[in-house]
Amino acid sequence: MPRALLPVLLLASVPALAQPKAQPCFFSADFADGTIPDGWDIGPEVEMQDPQGNGLGTFTPAWTVGDADDANANGYFPVPDTPFGNRFLMANDDAAPCNCDLADVAVTTPPIDLTGRARVVLEARVVHAQELGAGPATVEVRTGAGPWTVLHTIPAVPDEWQPLAVDLAAYDGEADVRLRFRWSDGGGWAGGFAVDDICLRERLERDLTVVSVHPNDITASPFATGDQGLRYHKLPLEQAAPVTVSAVVRNSGTDTLFAIGTAATITLNGDTHGPFTGAAIDTLVPGGQRTVTIATGWTADATGALTVAFTATADGDEDPADNSGQAAQTITGPGWDDHYGAMAADAGTSEGLIGGAEPFMALNRFELVHAGSTPHGLTAHLAGGTLAGAVVRAVLMDAQFTVVDTSARHTITPEEETAFWWGEPLYLPFTLGEALPPGDFHAGIQMLDDTTDAPVLVAVSGAVPVGASVLLDGPSFLVRYLHAAPMVRLHLWPVAVGIHEAAAAHGPDLLVLPVPMAAEGVLRFTLDRAELVTWQVLDIQGRPVVPPSARTLPAGDQALAIQVGHLPTGLYIAEVRTGDQARRRLFTVAR
Repeated sequence: MPRALLPVLLLASVPALAQPKAQPCFFSADFADGTIPDGWDIGPEVEMQDPQGNGLGTFTPAWTVGDADDANANGYFPVPDTPFGNRFLMANDDAAPCNCDLADVAVTTPPIDLTGRARVVLEARVVHAQELGAGPATVEVRTGAGPWTVLHTIPAVPDEWQPLAVDLAAYDGEADVRLRFRWSDGGGWAGGFAVDDICLRERLERDLTVVSVHPNDITASPFATGDQGLRYHKLPLEQAAPVTVSAVVRNSGTDTLFAIGTAATITLNGDTHGPFTGAAIDTLVPGGQRTVTIATGWTADATGALTVAFTATADGDEDPADNSGQAAQTITGPGWDDHYGAMAADAGTSEGLIGGAEPFMALNRFELVHAGSTPHGLTAHLAGGTLAGAVVRAVLMDAQFTVVDTSARHTITPEEETAFWWGEPLYLPFTLGEALPPGDFHAGIQMLDDTTDAPVLVAVSGAVPVGASVLLDGPSFLVRYLHAAPMVRLHLWPVAVGIHEAAAAHGPDLLVLPVPMAAEGVLRFTLDRAELVTWQVLDIQGRPVVPPSARTLPAGDQALAIQVGHLPTGLYIAEVRTGDQARRRLFTVAR
């Protein structure tokens, strides 16, 4: 079975976006449906070539829509898969059906009416590596039937989505404006150009925007040890370290901004700490972005819900509504209930899959900051489609991928195969469970045996920096860094051997059908006596996503309908409360 890399519908919940921009896009394209919008001109088809560059007399479109797997088909155009499963527009001289003649290709927007528009800007994100002999990439403009003018030459930034902001104010008021992205493969073979999230909008003169906020230092390298810089969704209290808040700010206006102030507060269980003041940004030019870090010196001293709030200020800002943002993290304690004692790098909701029927390891890097941390085991969220007979084990490695500990070999049972469809994860205890020194360690799930052709599929979720999560692929363990975290969690407190994580928190006698659920389903359970029942649906973080309902029900078997058609694909919790008892069951929404 080929490796599954499925599209996702969600972004990580740990770095939170700020308020929406005051000026919306009046022209946009994100290619999310896998097609090129009507009215776009992708130019003439290009000729396919043999390996020597000789034309074959067959032709194919120069521009296509695809995802990172499509772009990276032969390894020469590694487009980052962020957000995981994202689709974008590309001219790609590497993926099938090219090798092609892409010496001069362009994709052009339909006519855009800028009548009555003021201070217009083109925003997008692009991948332009200009490696392997590839030529330049430009943004060009023309009005009516006039000549094309180069507005911007896109710099080369290998293997990275770079933000693009091109000033179109000189064309304000024009009734017929066309834009095009133009690229050349330099007459060679391999490489490409990708563009996504195209937006035209009007700008204010002075407009500072907080783009994202993070409860960690996003400027730190994941390969550095001891800085607790990775983006943990859940962090055990005994691994807590002084918090560094990060935020990305942008000048969304047309005037240069000066002396921008920054500050952050941290709230844990309703108690607020700070404000912590960051260094001022002296100058920020129009379209410019800056990453701000604030070393608070504050360390969590209790378990619970932690919220980081960040605010930036600029004199004369015409839209202060988008000057703040928040990010969340859970500080966990000892024990088992509700994932306590586990370090989690994922966002808590399944957003895609990796794996297959050939050997692999799916690992997360975990930064242990205190001596004496004891790894007791690993939880792995294996997705529906993982089949009985597959052989797996938990693996713990140091920063250099040297094995420190493993679990025993475990053969997936038919009961577990069914449980994975319900969203129930698998717990595997480590063999040694010896205390570790401070440092970086990789923990994950290993698929050991491909003789049965039974695949193992691991859920992934959240956006992580390159180096935080890794897939060691095939018999030679080829290193492939991931942009979304495998849903595997390192447990630093004892857990009953062989227990399913979900079962420990679930009450008895609750079924959620069908498996998986698309739009509507049924909660089935039994009451010993007539009593008031309250039921709701929660996300993986315990937040209500389907409001609670209540009704007094008679004794006997029950069937309560729930509607989930508005929910994105992912893992959810069905909860039924009677008196002081709560019955919970993880289930999957999938379409």
